[in-house]
Amino acid sequence: MEHFDAVMEDIGFGRVHLFATLTLGLLQMLTIQETMGMGIIGPAAVCDLRMNEAQLASLTAAGFMGIICSSYFWGYITDKKGRRWTLLRTITISNLCSVASMFTVTFTGFFVMRFITCIFVAGPSFVAATYLSEFCSHRIMVRSITHLYMFTGFAMISCPAWATLFLSSGLIEFEEELMGSLTLRPWRVLGCLYILPGVVAFLLLLFLPESPKFLLMIGETKRGLDTMEWISRKNTGRTLSEDQVKRLLTYQEHVQVKRRKEHQNFFRSMLDDAMPLVRKPYGGYFTCVCMVMFVLGLLTHGLGIWYTAMRNRCNMRQGNTNGMTFCGVLFVPETGPFIETESDLDVVCSDSFKGFNDSFILGFVYVLLYNISWASLFCVHKKVMFVFSLVASSTFGFLLIFSTNQMLQLFSLVFLIAFPGIIIGLLGGSLLVFVPTYLRGKALCISLMWCRCGAAFGAMLVGSKIQYNCELFLLAISILPLIAACMEGYLPL
Repeated sequence: MEHFDAVMEDIGFGRVHLFATLTLGLLQMLTIQETMGMGIIGPAAVCDLRMNEAQLASLTAAGFMGIICSSYFWGYITDKKGRRWTLLRTITISNLCSVASMFTVTFTGFFVMRFITCIFVAGPSFVAATYLSEFCSHRIMVRSITHLYMFTGFAMISCPAWATLFLSSGLIEFEEELMGSLTLRPWRVLGCLYILPGVVAFLLLLFLPESPKFLLMIGETKRGLDTMEWISRKNTGRTLSEDQVKRLLTYQEHVQVKRRKEHQNFFRSMLDDAMPLVRKPYGGYFTCVCMVMFVLGLLTHGLGIWYTAMRNRCNMRQGNTNGMTFCGVLFVPETGPFIETESDLDVVCSDSFKGFNDSFILGFVYVLLYNISWASLFCVHKKVMFVFSLVASSTFGFLLIFSTNQMLQLFSLVFLIAFPGIIIGLLGGSLLVFVPTYLRGKALCISLMWCRCGAAFGAMLVGSKIQYNCELFLLAISILPLIAACMEGYLPL
C-alpha cells in the first residue's frame, strides 16, 4: 500500500482530484435529491395520488428501502467490474426510472417506481466515495471524502431552491391533462429536475478513467499504468519516472494475491467475499461502524426528510405562538397530524408551500460545517471531532424539547440533524482508510446500507408516531447521539 501512496504523494493534489471531486460530488447531490427530495415531492403529491398519512410515511422510506435491498449487490459488482463501470450504468437506469416515476397516477405505482429508482441510486450513493478514495493518498483521503460529502449541503440548498420556483413562488402554476387520469402538475416537473446533477455527472464521468488501484488489483497492468500516467500529466505536466513505475508494479504484486478465485455459485461468492469484514482484524471495528451508521442515518435522513414538512407546518401555524414549544406549535389539538387523511382531502388540490427559507438555512449550515470539519482535520484528532459533534447534536435535541424561542427551535432542529450528517462523511472516510482496496467497495456499501436502514426506520417512525407523544419521541432521539459517542473507542478513527 505504501508504494501506491508514495507515487500519489509525488504526483500531489491537482486538477484530476478537483475534477473527480466535482463529478462525484454531483452524484452525491443526485443521491440526496432522490431520497431527501421526497420530503418535498411527497406532501405535494398527496392530492393527486390520494395518499393518507401512513402511505406518505412509507413513501418517504421507499427510496431508503431500495438502497438497502441493493447496496451489497452493487458493492460486490463494483469490486468485480469496476467503479466507473458501475457508476455509468446505475446513473443511466436510475435517471430513466426517476423520470418514469413522476408520471404514475396511483400511490402503488409511485411507491414501486421510487423503490426501483433507488435500487439503482444505491450505486452512486457509495461507489462515488470509493472511486474518489482511490485517486488519493492516505494523507488526503479523509479530507477529500469530507469535501465530497459537502455536496450534501449543496443538494440541501438546490432541493428547496427548485421547490421554491415550482411550489411556493406562484410563478409556475399549471394543470394539464395528458391522458386518462394523468395530470401534469408542478410537482411532477420538479421531480424530473432533481435528476439534473446525475445527467451532468454522467457526462463528466465519460472524461474520467477507471480507478487506477482497481485496475492494478485485477491485473490490468497496462491500463493501470496508463491511468497513473494520465493523472501525473494532468497534475504535474510530467510523465511517471522509472522509480514510480517500479513502485506501482510492486504494489500490484502485493494486492493482486488478495483477489479471490471465482466461485461457480454467484451467491456463495458474494457471501465469501464479505467474510473478511466480520473476522479479525476488521470484524469488531466494522460491526461498530455499522451500528453507529444506523444511528446517524436515523437522525440525519430519517428525521431530516421531515424537516421541510415540519418547518412548513410551523410557518403556516395561525395565531400567537409565543411561549409555545416546538411540539406545541406542531401538535396542539386543533392542528392535527402532518397530513390530513384521505377522507379529509379537498376536491381541489394545492401543492403549495409557504416558502423554503428554513430549508435553505439547513443547506447552508451543512456546507459551513463540512468546511469547518475539513479545516479541523489539519489540527484536531478525528475522535475529538466525532465526540464533540455527537454531544452537540444531543444538546441541541434537548434544547428543542424545552425551548419556547422560535429562532432557537429552528437552529436546534438544524444542528440536531446536521451534526450527525457531518459524522457520516468523517466515519466513511476513516473506514476507507482502514480497509484494503479489495474490500473497500463492500465495506462502504454495507456500512451505508445500515445508515439507510436507520433512515428508513426513522422516516416511517417520525411520519407515523411523533404526533402521539412528541416530547418523549424527541427525548429518545436526543439520547441516541450520546450512545453513538460512547462507541468512539471501538471505531477506526
